[in-house]
Amino acid sequence: MTQGRCPSCGADVEFTAGSAQVVVCSHCQTVVARKDADFEALGKIGRVVVTDSPLQVGAEGRYDGSAFQVVGHLQKDHGAGPWDEWYVEFADGRTGWVSESEGTVHLLFSGGVEEGLSLSDLHPGEKLRLRNRHWVVEERGHGKVIAAEGQLPSDVDPRADSWYVDATSSKGAIITLDFGVHASDPEVFIGARLKLEQLGIPPDQLRPRVRRKVDLKQARCTECNGPLELRAPDKSLRVGCPFCGALLDVSKGKLSFLRLLEKPEHAPLIPLGAKGTLRDTEWMCLGFLVRSCTVEGIRYPWEEYLLFNRSKGFVWLMNSQGHWVFLEPLAAGDVQLVPHVSAFFDGRRYKAYQNVHAVTENVQGEFYWEVTAGEYAEATEYVAPPYSINVDSTENEVSYTFGEYLAPEVVKEAFKLEAVPSPEGIVPSQPNPHKAKMLSTVLWSIGWLMLLLLVAGLFSATSLNKVVLDQQVTVPAEATPGTPSAMKFSEPFDLERRGNMKVYVAAGLMNDWMGIQGDLVNQETGEVVGFYEEVSLYQGSDSDGSWSEGSANGSLHLSALPAGKYVLRTTASYDPTPARVRNYTVRLTHDSPNGGWLCVAFVLLLLGPVFAFFRSHNFETRRWADSNLSE
Repeated sequence: MTQGRCPSCGADVEFTAGSAQVVVCSHCQTVVARKDADFEALGKIGRVVVTDSPLQVGAEGRYDGSAFQVVGHLQKDHGAGPWDEWYVEFADGRTGWVSESEGTVHLLFSGGVEEGLSLSDLHPGEKLRLRNRHWVVEERGHGKVIAAEGQLPSDVDPRADSWYVDATSSKGAIITLDFGVHASDPEVFIGARLKLEQLGIPPDQLRPRVRRKVDLKQARCTECNGPLELRAPDKSLRVGCPFCGALLDVSKGKLSFLRLLEKPEHAPLIPLGAKGTLRDTEWMCLGFLVRSCTVEGIRYPWEEYLLFNRSKGFVWLMNSQGHWVFLEPLAAGDVQLVPHVSAFFDGRRYKAYQNVHAVTENVQGEFYWEVTAGEYAEATEYVAPPYSINVDSTENEVSYTFGEYLAPEVVKEAFKLEAVPSPEGIVPSQPNPHKAKMLSTVLWSIGWLMLLLLVAGLFSATSLNKVVLDQQVTVPAEATPGTPSAMKFSEPFDLERRGNMKVYVAAGLMNDWMGIQGDLVNQETGEVVGFYEEVSLYQGSDSDGSWSEGSANGSLHLSALPAGKYVLRTTASYDPTPARVRNYTVRLTHDSPNGGWLCVAFVLLLLGPVFAFFRSHNFETRRWADSNLSE
């Protein structure tokens, strides 16, 4: 520990942190540097203002098995209100910086200087390979140190406008490139996103959260004097008056008029201040935006509702044509992006759907950033229904959100709304209502097919499949086709039980044809079952080579015949010229398995899946018809 007196006011100052090079006098705000055994005044710095951060100088905690203490505090501002950065020193000699943003804590450790890296080469949305990791640039900005307290590692210059670049990688990793006032060779700080509880600071060492704009709790619009009940005054930077449409700035702790906006066509469906439960969390509706894009001269508007929970921060609820999407912030580094082609996140592939230029048209309620009407952003959406990855980018910042489609009834129930508009058309991340039905239909069809195959197998196993007649017939040359002279009777044969009959006919043909008229005569009842089978075979050659047409054999199935003794009578028909001896064979197989019914049943079973497929496919066709990025 090094103790001494402030060179400016004479008050006691001391260095307890071994890594500290300067200390801010708590009495006169002089930045005091230690020079060997002497103290030197380096100028004055502003006094910190109370913010909503729970951290404070002197707080002690434990992270990654090592104890630390908060020894210094900087406040920076880029013109839209201050943010806090806390200097911490670990017992193992490490030092780091802690910052807080929208409910998430960032803990960063110095990684030295990265030589050869230029500020002009880094733009939001671009990929960066650094320190053996891939990063995605999320923000490029600048700010000045406006206030400080405690012990710090180096001098602070309130006149210097310092530039920084923030990027993220997978699994919560973050990196800040501090360029200072230079254009290259930044100091690198690498760390991770954490929850406040992970810092291990006892609750009694945390500062109670206070509302730094309590005087705005019951503020009034500077234009119409309408009451503005700010529900998160400690978080808000912009307020849109719901009465007159005035856009007001809150960053300086008081309301100041910016511009007058056109009022939306209708009031927000979710009233400002309304509370609703989604994802087991109670959210309050703080803000309402109307945004739109114009494609081929047609305006497409949608609504966005800003929801807030003190422990979980901010999320969005988007309404487009009666369709709702719940949107949560997402680190760019967690997404593998092929711009305008696809995105990969959490083991799922998202296909690029659309890329538009979105404009903010109307603002009501409170917002945590400097929202302005007329603000443009390039918006790209990647979908894997019911989920989506949404990328909004401006010149200096890119933000990613993870979306999930919600049924209108879910939103209606969550916020206890009297009614919500009925959905119209199809939106990008809307789940296909026919896809699940198609899968169910396919599964049922497969089940029935398996049953049919089982039945067919049983029939095949239990059938006789017995040849009861195999007869060779010779027709004399002098016989006349289709007359008794061309007729032949078989020997009697028995059918043991009722069953179908397969008839096989083969003839010795060459460039000829033959028709066989058969009659099965039940000798006990006299009942006759007839059939006719015609075969033909023609062969030859021409300029294209040899050819063949037809077949010298054929078969057919007869309906079930009752048991009994039968005789087969066959009569041959053929071309009588030239006159010659003709031969043919008739074979009868009793109780033969017939797969024809199985084929018919299979075709009928296919009708359901085919219909379901075309219905699902038609939905997807209509969905992607509005895409401007699909192939």
